[in-house]
Amino acid sequence: MIKKKLLNIKKVLTTADVVLVVVLLVLSLFLFYKIGKKSSQQEVEIYFHNQLIKKVPLSQNREIKISDGIIAEIRNGKVRMKKSTCKHQYCVKQGWTDSFPIICVPNEILCSQ
Repeated sequence: MIKKKLLNIKKVLTTADVVLVVVLLVLSLFLFYKIGKKSSQQEVEIYFHNQLIKKVPLSQNREIKISDGIIAEIRNGKVRMKKSTCKHQYCVKQGWTDSFPIICVPNEILCSQ
């Protein structure tokens, strides 16, 4: 009975299907590994006008003054823009993040990991 079911599956699946399933499994395992890996050694890099100005571990709780009126904050392994001088404050409204970059286009600021 089991052999008949396996033969039916072999008739339905092609080699391309099997390759696709294997690739998706490997990719999903890799992504689970990357997402699940939370290291205390992670750092945030802060760029201002395309220049790296600070590289700070996410384990350090602190505020970083980038420029006059522009402050980034690191707390509990997450980062946010606390204050900014840009008009719409999108970077401030983005809030806390530990995986996505924070970008302030008017001030040319990038906070990434």
